[in-house]
Amino acid sequence: MKKRQWMILGITLGVLVLAFGMSFFFAGQKEAPEMKKPPVVKKYVKTVPVSYEDIQTHVMAFGRVQTAQSLDLLSEVSGRMFEGQVRLKEGQNFRKGTLLFYIDDKEATLTLKSQKSNFLRDIAAILPDMKIDHSGNFEAWEAYFASIDINKDLPELPEAKSEKEKTFMATKGIYSTFYTIKSAEERLKKYRYYAPFDGSISEVNMESGAFINPGTKIGTIIKTGSHELKVSVETKDIPWVQLGTPVEIYSEETQQSWAGEVIRMSDFVNQNTQSVDVFISIEPGKQKIYDGQFIQSAIPARKVENGMIIPRSALYNSNEVFVVEDTLLKVKQVFVHRTMDENVIISGLEVGEDLVVEPLVSAHNNMIVFKLEQKDIDRETGAPDSTNPPVGGNLGSN
Repeated sequence: MKKRQWMILGITLGVLVLAFGMSFFFAGQKEAPEMKKPPVVKKYVKTVPVSYEDIQTHVMAFGRVQTAQSLDLLSEVSGRMFEGQVRLKEGQNFRKGTLLFYIDDKEATLTLKSQKSNFLRDIAAILPDMKIDHSGNFEAWEAYFASIDINKDLPELPEAKSEKEKTFMATKGIYSTFYTIKSAEERLKKYRYYAPFDGSISEVNMESGAFINPGTKIGTIIKTGSHELKVSVETKDIPWVQLGTPVEIYSEETQQSWAGEVIRMSDFVNQNTQSVDVFISIEPGKQKIYDGQFIQSAIPARKVENGMIIPRSALYNSNEVFVVEDTLLKVKQVFVHRTMDENVIISGLEVGEDLVVEPLVSAHNNMIVFKLEQKDIDRETGAPDSTNPPVGGNLGSN
């Protein structure tokens, strides 16, 4: 029995050895599959040759139009107020010298006439003494007495020819009464308000017929054809703005444009906008402009000599760019003259170098890349030419 077990074990091992041997034999007869190498992926980048020129930069700023001259209509006297030659309504236009409003001055007028009548009486009382004691100036005072009209302003007093005459007039109260009347005449003029310029009424606070006291605000007027634009300029751009610079002003909404000039700049930072306020005068033209209109301005800044404009996205670490040298990416530092919203102005590279002008993803120094030639770009769509597609992908970000 023991011998028989050993025979069965030996036959089993022999069959297994024979099976493994035959499998290796037939496997060796089969041809090995061909190993394909992965395709070489070429990375393409968009480049432009470095070139320099003088660049006129601009500071773009938005703001609202405001009148350059605005006045509040305030009463200096009390009484019943009435509208003048134009209606006291918002938007009402007027010419310079137009009576805008007046305050009932009947009582003040009568009081002034009474004062002038008393003054005439005082002059008449001193004429006999003048003829005797100051005959040398009697005719002048007699002519002055005849020229006084209580409905008109008092003429100027004759000049005293001696100290004695001046003392005589002072003791009679002539000078005191004269200047009291002149003061009343000036006050009477404040009962009527005439327009100091051509303009329009922008605000009305009191209606015609209302009783007003001194200091009451009746309304607000603005000057026609005198506007300025208040814009907020970032502090980094302020050194580029200069007083007296001509400015192009335009409205994209109405497709209108005007000429202007930088007339003043604030010496402090606006706490609300964290920028500096710049004021631009607007020259009146054929195209009408409105107070409160929101428009844009292009302020010519200083000219950059020998600079190059590149996309802001092509700049790394504030002063580094990529250039292509013999299919290798190279990191180089540049001098940034000015940073704008979408572009920057740089210098510091050799003329003719191939500068990468698109943002790169996962790029590094000495990385192998290829320039994306113009023929590889579809001229109509800006996409790679389908008839000659480059192998691999573009490093530029979407």
